[in-house]
Amino acid sequence: MTRPRRATAAPAPVATEGNPSKRELGESSASLPKILPVTGEPIHHTIPLLATRIARHEDRLNDIVNVINGLPCGHITEDVNNLIIGQMAVESKVEQIKTEFSESMEFIAALCSANVTMGDVLTSFDHELEQISAQNFSLRRAIQESYARERTRDRTIETLTTKITELQRRMDEVSGKP
Repeated sequence: MTRPRRATAAPAPVATEGNPSKRELGESSASLPKILPVTGEPIHHTIPLLATRIARHEDRLNDIVNVINGLPCGHITEDVNNLIIGQMAVESKVEQIKTEFSESMEFIAALCSANVTMGDVLTSFDHELEQISAQNFSLRRAIQESYARERTRDRTIETLTTKITELQRRMDEVSGKP
């Protein structure tokens, strides 16, 4: 039993941007046959055709399913498990490397700090060496002056010894001693 058609015309469906109209989707009014948007064929012709095609290929599809079911999946599962174990080993190694890297960075920071401290110590040593060098220079000058005074004293003693000897000889001459 078919429904009677109305006499009034329905407004044409309007497609909004991004949304296809009912006519574009093949869902027109009841008076028009339903059309598949991809093929443009009426649905009542297409459905039986598709059912026939599926039935025709059903044996081939069953054969394909049987081949897939017959594949030895054990080694695939084993390979997947080995890959998962390998991935876990890699992740463990990455974590170990991250830890070692972090420890290395801490050690490098400690070395940098020690380097700065060593620089401060070396600067202090340089300052002390400059002071010791200045004191050493002063001591050398004092020693040189002391040597100069000692030479002057030795000349003075020598001169005095010579004069005393000369005086002794004159006194011995005056007193008649040979």
